[in-house]
Amino acid sequence: MVGVSRLRLSLACALLTVGSLSACAPSPVPTTTPTPNSTCSSVGLGIAAGAPLNGLSQNDLDAELTAMKNAGATWLRFDVDWSAVESTKGQQNWSTTDRVVDRARLQGLSVLGIVTYTPAWARVAGVNDTHGYPSDPAAFAKFAQQAAQRYSNRISTWEIWNEPNLTQFFRPKPNVNTYTALLKAASESIRAVQPGAKILNGGLAPAVDNGSDISPVTYLKGMYAAGAKSSFDVFSIHPYSWPALPSDSSTQNWNTFYRIRLMRESMVQNGDSGKKVWATEFGAPTGTGPTAVSPQLQANIISDGFAQAKVLGYIERIFIYSMRDRGTNTSDIEQNFGLVTINYTPKPALAAVKQAVGGCSTPKIQ
Repeated sequence: MVGVSRLRLSLACALLTVGSLSACAPSPVPTTTPTPNSTCSSVGLGIAAGAPLNGLSQNDLDAELTAMKNAGATWLRFDVDWSAVESTKGQQNWSTTDRVVDRARLQGLSVLGIVTYTPAWARVAGVNDTHGYPSDPAAFAKFAQQAAQRYSNRISTWEIWNEPNLTQFFRPKPNVNTYTALLKAASESIRAVQPGAKILNGGLAPAVDNGSDISPVTYLKGMYAAGAKSSFDVFSIHPYSWPALPSDSSTQNWNTFYRIRLMRESMVQNGDSGKKVWATEFGAPTGTGPTAVSPQLQANIISDGFAQAKVLGYIERIFIYSMRDRGTNTSDIEQNFGLVTINYTPKPALAAVKQAVGGCSTPKIQ
């Protein structure tokens, strides 16, 4: 689920000269940093696997879910895709989604369900793919409620959409007011049938304000301005930072993980200091692609992300994208985010994840 826009951002911003870095940063990161606690609690590990699980055979699905469990994961982030369940209005087929949810629960994994994407009959006019936003928030909210009812005993944590700040995932163009209307409607409908449900905003992707995509810092401010505060319980962000470490302050002009500080500042200013932050996608691609990193750097980035989350104190969970490579083409970035190869050969990142969730350290923030 890594968007092309964020791949360009990682490469372009990493290569920008110091004099032009302002193109990647509308505002400076606060210079104050939290004081590490003398003791710390482990940051929870999830795997952001998404829709590719739907296409696996039963054996392959069970093998991948088992690998997640063995890695120390306790959560699975997975699409509850409206466009797949109800491609024809009024005719729903939940069997594929049921299978993944049921097998994940058998492994003891909690499920973060992403209510997302739009069938052709329900999307805004002029958009030809499922990433077009719904034309009627009430119709989207109805589906969200149906999902909450169906999985009332299996899913109680819901994320509303995926990366709505990118044109790639919110066509024809991101609009924070439009998205907030969807978030409000969906959260209200879910809570009507699941009063104790935990609601996350759609995870925000790395981006710059370019007239099309919207930076996560700007987007979160817009959500608060549009009245989203009471409609989400946890702030969801996709803090990819590669090829930099999350803690690298020299990249704070574009490093989304480092810039979580700015988003946290908005949360505090809006009275949301009690809410946690979940990094619902995080990782780095190996291989030979233009923005790929070495297997060891992938491991270092992930380790550093967990260390920083522990020190910051408000990042409660990190979902690694992803457990397993999706193919064997090393030049295709999207195929190479796994902690293991497609044949389950471990990369150094797998050991790094196991160590991160098994220990508790408080390294100094740079």
